[in-house]
Amino acid sequence: MKIVLLLLDGLGDRPHSILKGKTPLEYANTPNLDRLCKNAETGIMIPWKQGLPLGTEVAHFILFGYDMKEFPGRGIINALSRDVEIEEKAVYLCTSWAWVEEKDGLFIEERFTEDLSTEEILELMKLLPKSVNNYSFKWQQSIGIHGVLEIKGENISSDISDSDPFYDNSYVMTVEPFESNSSSAIETAEALNIFLKKVYRALNASEINQKRKQNGKQPANFLLTKWAGRKPDLLNFEEKHGLKACIVSSGILMYGIAKLLGMDFIKYNSFSEGVNLALKSDYDFIHLHTKETDEAAHTKDPRNKVKVLEEIDSQIGPLVESALNEDIFLVVTGDHTTPSFGPMIHSGEPVPIMFIGKNTRVDYVDTFGERSCTRGSIRMYGSDLMQMLLNYTDRAQFYNYRQGSKQLNHIPKKINKFCP
Repeated sequence: MKIVLLLLDGLGDRPHSILKGKTPLEYANTPNLDRLCKNAETGIMIPWKQGLPLGTEVAHFILFGYDMKEFPGRGIINALSRDVEIEEKAVYLCTSWAWVEEKDGLFIEERFTEDLSTEEILELMKLLPKSVNNYSFKWQQSIGIHGVLEIKGENISSDISDSDPFYDNSYVMTVEPFESNSSSAIETAEALNIFLKKVYRALNASEINQKRKQNGKQPANFLLTKWAGRKPDLLNFEEKHGLKACIVSSGILMYGIAKLLGMDFIKYNSFSEGVNLALKSDYDFIHLHTKETDEAAHTKDPRNKVKVLEEIDSQIGPLVESALNEDIFLVVTGDHTTPSFGPMIHSGEPVPIMFIGKNTRVDYVDTFGERSCTRGSIRMYGSDLMQMLLNYTDRAQFYNYRQGSKQLNHIPKKINKFCP
């Protein structure tokens, strides 16, 4: 049976007075989600650890059954999403052009310089140093003011901290060895700090930024860095779970995750198109993803998230019918909580989840929400999801069976036949 995972990015939220003490999901009119819920086994899922906020990329890495110790860093995923060729002796970081001022350190006036044209970016790029010590540096634009920085060298390490503090009203941070005392981490951090100092001096004095200041525009006089990563050695999704898989999404980040895990990627132009593509696609496992819920939460107005949830609900009718007819096995959940008010970017509360299809033990929850689903039968972690799906769809391997040279969580489609 085909599995469809409908993932509403940043689904979870917090109660707000403007919504009469409810969360956006609890407040929204979602008849299709509630109809599914009445026919589902429900519960709550802790994405990784209780109270620990996660980003989309690492939350998906765990949901797809990979160990956090294997996570290569978002820099790698961003690089893959831009079709950068990943090399062995290299580190990849995410970057953004920023405006800083000297105030007992470099104070970040704006993390993402506004109104910076591609033409200006390409000219500023020419001012970036090409090498420091024994390391080479190469920057590539991805989207707008964002890019990927590649550092190459023999003694290279991704165990380095971020220069971007990620929050407004803060200072550029010194890059340090991260959870490491290795010479490679120390030398990589040192080289990046020298690189960033040279970047600041060159950009601050650049003709482009002088003109921008004269015209009352924000200068782009620094390159903030974060999320260093190296090329990983991972089993692809089908090898790991025995499922031919794809991601159906509109997002470039999901394209990078698909490339990282050897999954196919199908892009949609509208969510309703994505629903139809998911149902028509010939895969064992289809991850149908929408970023709209997360983006609405980031506006910091709970009403915007309510509106998006109601729009999504109105478009999932075909999924509902397929699931209730047991044509597919459907899961609906989120990857993390995104508060639609307050200072937190993401937060660490559990998210609701429901399983609809053959072999489920339908419980007594009849509305899909953060608190209603706590009355359901399931308490789980994100790392449990793939094993549960294999079990629900009769694909789970009996523990400690040795069908081949490796421990498998799934019944293999092929075995090495013994020949007399």
